[in-house]
Amino acid sequence: MSAPNHGFLAGAADIARRLLRDRAAMVGFTLILLLVLAAIFAPWLATHPNDVYEIHTARRLTPPGAEHWMGTDRMGADIYSRLLFGARITILIAVIAAGTAVLIGVPIGLVAGYYRNWFSDLLMRLSDIFLAVPQIVLAIAIAQTLGPSIENVILALSATYWPFWARLVYAETRSIKNETFVEAAIALGASAPRVMILHILPNIASAIIVRTSIGMGATILTAAALGFLGLGAPPPTPEWGRTIAESREYLPEAWWYALAPGIAIFLVVMGFNLLGDGLRDILDPRIRRGGRGP
Repeated sequence: MSAPNHGFLAGAADIARRLLRDRAAMVGFTLILLLVLAAIFAPWLATHPNDVYEIHTARRLTPPGAEHWMGTDRMGADIYSRLLFGARITILIAVIAAGTAVLIGVPIGLVAGYYRNWFSDLLMRLSDIFLAVPQIVLAIAIAQTLGPSIENVILALSATYWPFWARLVYAETRSIKNETFVEAAIALGASAPRVMILHILPNIASAIIVRTSIGMGATILTAAALGFLGLGAPPPTPEWGRTIAESREYLPEAWWYALAPGIAIFLVVMGFNLLGDGLRDILDPRIRRGGRGP
């Protein structure tokens, strides 16, 4: 095994050991793992997988019991089964929206942070325009304009989240550009793209990973808010935010209707936040020894 690969594996093993010792981070990781497993095995874990999109008037708003563990909704569909299939939508929105925001924001932050000219100032002023408006308000405006659908929710979240990554990478790049190893690479004739990709990006990756983990939780929460306002996936899609919105008409009698998706959203968002906090403590270069070397 080559030395670089050995060093990478050793570093990964060290991070895994430190993560295992962080109880809060492990709780967060466990919650996220359960979400992923629920989404993958939804057809097998669901008690009524064939009735998720069906209407059963005779058993609508049935309280939790042996047949329906979390009760039924206004269509008579099993809430537990719809909750599991809704996990797929939650993961889809979070991964694509956060991933797109990273793909847009990280390059913009790198370029703006590395160069010191009018173009870099223009990029940051553009991000400032997006950040000047509360993210949820801007997302609602975009989703309302485009119409209710999963695709439009993802587009609205991606368009409003990228400035957070751009600002983070911009600040980290400006800070690390003055480090000795970066100046040495520039003095040896390394091109700007090579310096940014091979020398700067690996050393700010920890901050990006932490921001992405926490951002995933924020993405899920905002997506649920859009669904609650009727701007998410149209019915009868088992989206968690829309399910809570539908339950308002039947509260407090059908208390179970909103309880299950509400707890699911709370646990998933908390999971990403706990994992993000743990990763920040583990990956933060100011906490780990050795500084910001290449």
